[in-house]
Amino acid sequence: MEEGSMGALVPAVKSEGNTGSSHALQSGSGERNTVEGGRGSETTDREFLCPICMQIIKDAFLTSCGHSFCYMCIITHLDNKNDCPSCASSLTTNQLFPNFLLNKLLKKTSASQASKTASPLEQFRQALLQTGL
Repeated sequence: MEEGSMGALVPAVKSEGNTGSSHALQSGSGERNTVEGGRGSETTDREFLCPICMQIIKDAFLTSCGHSFCYMCIITHLDNKNDCPSCASSLTTNQLFPNFLLNKLLKKTSASQASKTASPLEQFRQALLQTGL
């Protein structure tokens, strides 16, 4: 496999050096692609993107080789091929595990982003839901 290629369903991506500036990924859904991280609120943390669909991971699952994907993305991939889309190591559905920590981080990040754009009434409703009242 050529250098930079990660598998049949994953596009080759050239690594870029960190130039010190922050950029958000451009796509149809800017809200889903902006993830608040330690480097600034406009920086997209690529670790939160599914390598298959290139969107923020939804229902994160971890492979035995250590890669995280959306549950539906990796299940669909494994229906067609029995390898990891990131590293091409052999993979079956028995080697998939829920990534509880990543799911928790994504949920917190999503709630944080929603609270920034919500009306005061919606923010109050979200606060009540989080406290269980």
